[in-house]
Amino acid sequence: MNDKSYIELLDQAKSGNLRAWAVLQNRFSRFANKFASKILNDEDLSQDVVQESFWDLYQNLEKITTSAAFPSLLKRVIIKHSDRILRKKESQNLVFIDPYQIDQNSEELHSSYLEKECYETIFKNVKKLDLADQRLIELYYYKNYSLVEISKSEGKTLSFIKKRHIYVKKILRNGIGETFRPEANSSFMMVA
Repeated sequence: MNDKSYIELLDQAKSGNLRAWAVLQNRFSRFANKFASKILNDEDLSQDVVQESFWDLYQNLEKITTSAAFPSLLKRVIIKHSDRILRKKESQNLVFIDPYQIDQNSEELHSSYLEKECYETIFKNVKKLDLADQRLIELYYYKNYSLVEISKSEGKTLSFIKKRHIYVKKILRNGIGETFRPEANSSFMMVA
């Protein structure tokens, strides 16, 4: 079965041949692990992503209309799952501090004047929002609740909370300005 092309193996797997799927998975697993490792820089996480990606593809075998596109589909699924993990890591690394606590703990935090100014600007702009919007910001950014959890706790639909979150982010972006958002400037460099 090793001499068959991946297109033949995929077609057999679509018709229910589990052995063909196992051979196909073994054939692409080394490539998938290397690709995920380049994205995540973590061997264990990349193996998890590869397993999730193969499982995702296996569950959607009938939706693969062009068998020759399997390597590209595998790459796309790996990117999707890697992105989810990177976003989760990124949101865990974010720490929001009350600017008034910076004054009290300035020796401990060793914060610069610019950081303090950024925090004060964010805090002032959040205070300008309605109470419901302030609560949304507090729950999402300060207490790390997901939008699903917020919608359940507030008794509103998820789509309403998502739309409100996007609207509030836009207001805060305009109020904070580009100078206090270094990611706005770095996104252009990442594209290149």
